[in-house]
Amino acid sequence: MADRQRGRGRGRGAWRGHGGPSRDTARQNEHRDVPWKLLLGFRRLQELKDKEPYEVTLTLAKRKQAFKEALGEAQHEPNIVALFLRCIAKASECETLRGNMIEIFVILENSLFFKSSLPAYIFGAMAEASHDRQMNYKQPFRDILTIVRDFRLKMPQSIVSVMGFNAILDTTFNTLRNMSSDVVDDEMWESYLEYKEAQEESLKRMATKKTEKRQEVDNEGDPPDDFRELTIFPEKVDVQINAEPFIRRNKKTGGYENTDHYLDVQFRLLREDFIGPLRDGIKEYIEAVHATGKAKRLQELRIYTDVQIISPVCNNSGLCRRISFHCKGMNRIRWESSKRLIYGSLVCLSSDNFQTLLFATVADRDLKNIQKGLVDVKFETDNRTIANIPEDTVFVMAETTAYFEAYRHVLLGLQNVPNGGLPFEKYIVRCFTETALPAYLRRNPDAVFDLRPLVDEDMILRARRNITANREDTREPIYNFSVRSEEARRVKVDNLKTWPAHDLFHLDMSQFRAVQNALMREFAIIQGPPGTGKTYIGLKVVKALLHNRHLWNTNPDTGQEDNRPLLVVCYTNHALDQFLEGILRFFKGDILRLGSRSSSEIMKQLNISNMRMTMRKKREVPHIIHMERMSTKHTMKTLQEEINKICIRVEMAKRELLHEDTLEAAMGKLFTRLVSGFEYRMYQYGYEMNKAKKLSAMLEWLGYGNILTEDPAVQDQQEVQNENNVQNDHVNENDDRINNEENQDDLMDEFINVIDELDAEMNMRQLDIEDLENEEENDALVTKMQQALKDLDVRKPVIALNVSQLDAVDKKPDISEQWQMTKKQKKQMKKTLRKELSSNDRMTIEEVSRNFDIWGLRQKDRWRLYRFWVNAYCESLQEKIRGKEDEFQVACAKYNEVLMQEDREIMRQSTIIGMTTTCAARYQSVLQEIRPRIIVVEEAAEVLEAHIVSTLSRGCEHVVLIGDHKQLKPNPTVYKLAIKYNLEISLFERMICNNMAYDCLQFQHRMRPDISKMLRKIYPELKDDDAVKGYEDVKGISSNVFFIDHTYEETSEDDLKSHSNEHEADYIVALCRYLLLQGYEREQITVLTLYSGQLFALRRRMPKSLYEGIRVTVVDNFQGEENDIILLSLVRSNEDGKIGFLSIENRVCVALSRAKMGLYVIGNFTLMSSKSKLWCSITDHARRNMFLGEALPLYCQNHPNEKILFAAEPSDFKKAPEGGCMKPCEYRLPCGHTCARACHTYDRDHEEYECNKPCTKILCERNHRCSRRCNQECGKCHEWVQKILPKCGHTQEVMCYIDPVNWKCTSRCLKSLPCGHLCRNLCGEAHTEYCTMKVVKKWSCGHSEKISCYQQHTAICTKKCEQELECGHICEGTCGECIQGRLHVSCRKNCNRRLVCEHPCLDRCSNCPPCIRQCENRCKHSYCGKKCGQLCVPCAELCEWQCRHHKCDKICSEPCNRPRCNKPCKKLLECKHQCIGLCGEPCPNLCKVCHIDNVTEVFLGNENEPDARYVQLEDCGHVFEFSDLDQWMDMIDEENSDTAIKLKECPKCKTAIRRNLRYGNMIKQALRDIESVKRRMLGNEVRKSQMEKSISKGIPTLPVKEQRKIREYHSDLTKGPFDENTLSAIENQINIVNHVNNLKAKFEKDRDSVYYRELYDKGIEHLDDCYEFTLRKRRYFTVQETNDLTAELDRLQRLRIFLKYKERRRVIETALPRELSLDFMTAEEYLTKGTFTNIRKMFVDKTLETLKTALPLSGLAITDKERIDIVTAIGLGKGHWFKCPNGHVYAIGNCGGANQHGICPECKSQIGGMGHLVAGNTTALEMTRHVYCIADCGGATVESKCPDCGSVVGGSGHRLRQDNRFAPEMDGASNPAWSEQANMGNYDPFQIRF
Repeated sequence: MADRQRGRGRGRGAWRGHGGPSRDTARQNEHRDVPWKLLLGFRRLQELKDKEPYEVTLTLAKRKQAFKEALGEAQHEPNIVALFLRCIAKASECETLRGNMIEIFVILENSLFFKSSLPAYIFGAMAEASHDRQMNYKQPFRDILTIVRDFRLKMPQSIVSVMGFNAILDTTFNTLRNMSSDVVDDEMWESYLEYKEAQEESLKRMATKKTEKRQEVDNEGDPPDDFRELTIFPEKVDVQINAEPFIRRNKKTGGYENTDHYLDVQFRLLREDFIGPLRDGIKEYIEAVHATGKAKRLQELRIYTDVQIISPVCNNSGLCRRISFHCKGMNRIRWESSKRLIYGSLVCLSSDNFQTLLFATVADRDLKNIQKGLVDVKFETDNRTIANIPEDTVFVMAETTAYFEAYRHVLLGLQNVPNGGLPFEKYIVRCFTETALPAYLRRNPDAVFDLRPLVDEDMILRARRNITANREDTREPIYNFSVRSEEARRVKVDNLKTWPAHDLFHLDMSQFRAVQNALMREFAIIQGPPGTGKTYIGLKVVKALLHNRHLWNTNPDTGQEDNRPLLVVCYTNHALDQFLEGILRFFKGDILRLGSRSSSEIMKQLNISNMRMTMRKKREVPHIIHMERMSTKHTMKTLQEEINKICIRVEMAKRELLHEDTLEAAMGKLFTRLVSGFEYRMYQYGYEMNKAKKLSAMLEWLGYGNILTEDPAVQDQQEVQNENNVQNDHVNENDDRINNEENQDDLMDEFINVIDELDAEMNMRQLDIEDLENEEENDALVTKMQQALKDLDVRKPVIALNVSQLDAVDKKPDISEQWQMTKKQKKQMKKTLRKELSSNDRMTIEEVSRNFDIWGLRQKDRWRLYRFWVNAYCESLQEKIRGKEDEFQVACAKYNEVLMQEDREIMRQSTIIGMTTTCAARYQSVLQEIRPRIIVVEEAAEVLEAHIVSTLSRGCEHVVLIGDHKQLKPNPTVYKLAIKYNLEISLFERMICNNMAYDCLQFQHRMRPDISKMLRKIYPELKDDDAVKGYEDVKGISSNVFFIDHTYEETSEDDLKSHSNEHEADYIVALCRYLLLQGYEREQITVLTLYSGQLFALRRRMPKSLYEGIRVTVVDNFQGEENDIILLSLVRSNEDGKIGFLSIENRVCVALSRAKMGLYVIGNFTLMSSKSKLWCSITDHARRNMFLGEALPLYCQNHPNEKILFAAEPSDFKKAPEGGCMKPCEYRLPCGHTCARACHTYDRDHEEYECNKPCTKILCERNHRCSRRCNQECGKCHEWVQKILPKCGHTQEVMCYIDPVNWKCTSRCLKSLPCGHLCRNLCGEAHTEYCTMKVVKKWSCGHSEKISCYQQHTAICTKKCEQELECGHICEGTCGECIQGRLHVSCRKNCNRRLVCEHPCLDRCSNCPPCIRQCENRCKHSYCGKKCGQLCVPCAELCEWQCRHHKCDKICSEPCNRPRCNKPCKKLLECKHQCIGLCGEPCPNLCKVCHIDNVTEVFLGNENEPDARYVQLEDCGHVFEFSDLDQWMDMIDEENSDTAIKLKECPKCKTAIRRNLRYGNMIKQALRDIESVKRRMLGNEVRKSQMEKSISKGIPTLPVKEQRKIREYHSDLTKGPFDENTLSAIENQINIVNHVNNLKAKFEKDRDSVYYRELYDKGIEHLDDCYEFTLRKRRYFTVQETNDLTAELDRLQRLRIFLKYKERRRVIETALPRELSLDFMTAEEYLTKGTFTNIRKMFVDKTLETLKTALPLSGLAITDKERIDIVTAIGLGKGHWFKCPNGHVYAIGNCGGANQHGICPECKSQIGGMGHLVAGNTTALEMTRHVYCIADCGGATVESKCPDCGSVVGGSGHRLRQDNRFAPEMDGASNPAWSEQANMGNYDPFQIRF
């Protein structure tokens, strides 16, 4: 067990267990030792063969070892062979887990099963005599054909390895065929012949591969190779300068020879579309470099120089690489709008002028990074090749804008289409024109459609939900169709006679025919000119299909529901959202959206990411997929964390200037020289050393120390450096313009948002299919990585200078600490530093190993040395992740495959799937598996043919193409391919060109007739619906359609490869404003242009405050949309006669067909008509219809008869400043004023107008006028007038409207306060509450001070106490805080004494509590997680102190039983030198060769000996010669001999030595001693437990408020380590509080004396002080607190007794002896003034003892013993003793109630009473010495006389006389026996009475 390797955690959390194997590895190894028959035996295979293909594939891959062992056996039973064949064939049906399938095929190819068992099994079929048993081979033979066919497609280069097997297969099949066996039937034989033919063809091509030059041909000759064997990525031969690709035209008319011919043409054209620009650009670049020595601006390619691979980067797409780059004019590029390096673009890197190539795609384009010249790319080459590229390799990078990801999946899809396996081949390939019914209708000839939902348009369809199910969804939908719709209930779609009339379906005739044919043709085409309702018809078709889902969603073999979703495909993201939202309006079911990122909030809820999360929460994901995903994700996450942590450091090293502390290991001995030299120079400059240490020596050494210093000498040095830099590398002359542009970019957020081509392109490329769960984890990972770097920064500096932020604006510049540089200087410095950091010129190892003065190097050599250090640092980092990169890439690919399987499950359960074509390309393998029966393609005319073909799956039976080829067409990258090779011809257009039947919608419902007339040049049969003929005219413009002609020239935007026209931009913006002034809403206006350059020119002129809401976009992004008013900018106007996109008829069609009510186009129409026949025709039409001219005719709506205003220039619109004309408005407002505006067309009724003229209304009876503006509410009169205030009679200035009764008088108040001072407030205010007049306050302590009057009763004395405390410190409290020195505040000095654990005490001066710091004790195995003051748990692991010579066999916490080993260590360090340590000890991190100065520094004596060996202390890192350190450790510490319980310390830094195996016994002994001390400090647990119980019992005895407080104290103080003192303090608090409360109750009881009440009140006040003092939160009572509290309570207890004597003395008026009388007065002074010292206490106690005799408190003149004897002798219960008026005591027997009167026998006073009522006024406090018994019953029944004084005593009727009193002092009773109170007060609950 001791030797077993352990990980660092159990691997449960996301960040645990990184030391051990990954979860994925563990799961792969869990079955390694299990026999394969337990995992893949007969029963397991039987279960597996009936599962889904993906589950079979994942199971075989998961149990790969068992599968390999099973196939590794040479012999198998026939039934086992058949089962293996069935499972492998089933797995090969899975299209999405190709990586796993290839692994399975590799195992199969190299197995004995394939070479031995399978041939034997095949031969066994021929030898089988029984027909029935021979038929058992039929299914296995089918499986064999499936396996070998798929094997050939997935591993074409392994054909040779199966040639022997093919021969066996050929023999067997021919033999069985000749035997007329039913095993090989016609279908199987045909499949075999196809496989054999394909196999022979592949072998033939491999043997006779053509090498002749490829040539362009036009449908002549055979292709040189099989397109299925071509690589998707270009090869070197593809981009060679003289390469000519073999490509053939896309046939616009006519069919292809066969499917392979068709697929070959589409594949090669599509491949050439992204390779062509790369080849042509590279060719142009090479020719330019050869001719001029430098690259020129290329048309087809963008070139980047100084490209270097920085570091790996991990993300969801796999392992990427961050590269740095540079390009010409980089600072001038608007990266936020540039199409450069956008996501998915293909790039090619070369370091040898494109002789060797590396291809990659852009994986992440972070705007902040790309502005720094950084971008993340994903290489298609294997990771090892990239990892082996030297660090200093510099590349040239070429970029083509082709979106390679879409090409990749479509090309793969075309390669995977088998010959004859293309759906609708007769239409697509052979161009048949007659279309048949869909296959699902042909199988069911009697099928009828229920088309009632098309009649009742508001009917909502429902379907059972599989993904988002709830109770309502499980019910069968019930529809209440109208009676009118009954006619459409049973429609046989191929019988036109059964169809109702078209108007029943709310369709015109052309729409009606389109719906009919869409439902009855298996390949339907619907053309929709602009505004005719293509989407509307598409939704009608989908609605009909969904309601009749049972017709096409049924398995033809079983008749059961098949659940095959309907697929909707659109080209653009917007069109997909629009179409799916249309479906959502009439269908409630499972709709799934996949594709580009959606801007629709509705669609975001239906995307694949949300559906994944829904299914995971409901646990509906198949278990095997879930487990595989979690396992793979864990592996990815672990690897990603490790790789990214290193990569961030590598990137930082290459981009920023590193601190010397970071490079210390790479610098070796030069580190010390650098730092010491720096400190010496800083000392010379006059810097303090603590300040110099904060600066970077590296920065100073490289000549840039001035950036962080203020020294003039350093500044001068840097000025020289800057001058040299400027001379060597001139500043860019355009810097000022760049600065201006940057300032403008900061303001861009103030302008409206525009949708340009980049936005649309990025939106199309970035698919919204990422795993949301993974994104959250990535965010968390990024946060943790950033935190890790921050922690790193805290420990030691990482960066000396952040070069990336050098020119950033400092928000808070510290002028005093920095030499201020201009932005221009910073930019130049940044450029110079970047150049130095990216240079590859560095020192060699030989140069570095020479002995030289590091501060004497030239500047150039310093940089060379720095780059050597950085290179060594980076290599050491990257060595840590070698191999992990490949593991991550494999894990990432596996994760994406599993995720695809999860998506497949979601897609399979959906009713409708919506996709963009880009996403369909990515998911084409899944589509081949789920095989949708019906596909509806919207915008089909805009999609490349290959994209649609790759979407079609084998199970597709019905396709509906909707589009318009006369609007936008497909947009290939290469123009030559589009025109010459017909690549721009879509499948939609090609089918129409081949005379396939299609439907064209005829009635347009969008454009007013003035606009639609122009489109009849393109659509001659287009008709207007009646609805468009009733549009109102555009307000303020004389024509609803107008073309503004001009000749202002365009400007070119080089980077955008676009154009702009400043005149048109200004004109459009002015026209926008004019239309808004006419009263149009912003949402009614759209601005279109054909160029991105014009888009941004418009944006810069349109601030959000005025134009927010107006949509500004390019024409291509507005396809399928419309608006009321369209403003179109054509842009092109030049002397070259170029019109670009405007020559394309389709784009013109889209641009002119978006407007409903008004269309206004500005451009150079002379140029347009001269370069385009279409524009010539449109211009002639416009000229004939009078809407073409140089100025737009405007009119004033208010003055229509005035002269028309013509706007030829943007400034002409200013002639209608408010949208009308230049005349004043002259409208009379309701207030009587005239409108002050110029003529305006908006707000004609002036409902929103606000009159700003002065108001003329009279407000009050004094005829004051309103002083506000007319548009403001008048309110009340605010004029100031003189008024007399009735409350006080003063005359004041008061506002007119205010009643003087309510006015607050502002005169001074003259009344006096209760204190006698004058009120300081105003007359109308309340009197002063707190009088602030200063008065002199004198306290009882004798001090006096001036205070505010109101503080007289609350202020405390503020004089310093300054008494010496018990601890020796002077008290820092005030006289008042310390209660005149009686209860001092706690000492506020810090303790700082060293505790037994060596930590300083952090508490105040007091008894030190247990240490609350984290315990620092640890061993090799673990660390103590407790607080330092708690007892440590001894380590129970086995001791690890062992070497080759000795070994300890004790447990870790016991003393070791082995000696120290002094043999030298034999290990080598990382630097390859011999270790300087001892055998079995940890190797020191210093080397005697590399760090000779540090190692041989003499400290203890023997460090510089030649054969010295060293020990490194692990706690501090210092290294010492071992014999010296042994002697030091063994030496007794004489200085601390009295306090020997202490850990030994490092001789250098005095750090306590806690971890060192060599000195482990000494450490363990010290720790044991420390633990025993802590144990005594913490106290006995039994006593602590008893104290806890005592506290629990004591708390309920306190008042409620105090209970809560004590409980809180107890909870807080016992959370950490605590000792007995803490519990004792709490226990004392409880006891003292109870004691104080009892004493206070006695004071209050005795306070009845009217003579000394003030003294009693003072005593109670002092008791309250004790109470508060006691209840302060504390861990213990200090000696001072204990003494103070004890003395104060002693004083107060004695004060109460003293007050009794004082009262007694007053009552009896007894004269005391003179000496005693003086002592009496002294005692009173001691008890009421000053502190109660021990001397005072002794004096008071002596005086009180004397007073016991002189003034006995009982008043009986008898001793206590005599009193007890009398009470006992009388034998009465409590409450029977009373007094006569003169104090003589007598008893009443029986009931104790006064029932008769009598005379006191001593003083002759009347005693007793009547009816149990006592006579007299007050109760006597003291008794005289007379005792007299009056009755037996205890009640006064008779009266008598006191024998001593003759007073009447007793009473009658149980009523005591009024002048007699109760005498409780006789027997201690609380109430008379005859009273209500006596019932309870005198009752003894422990006395049992009978």
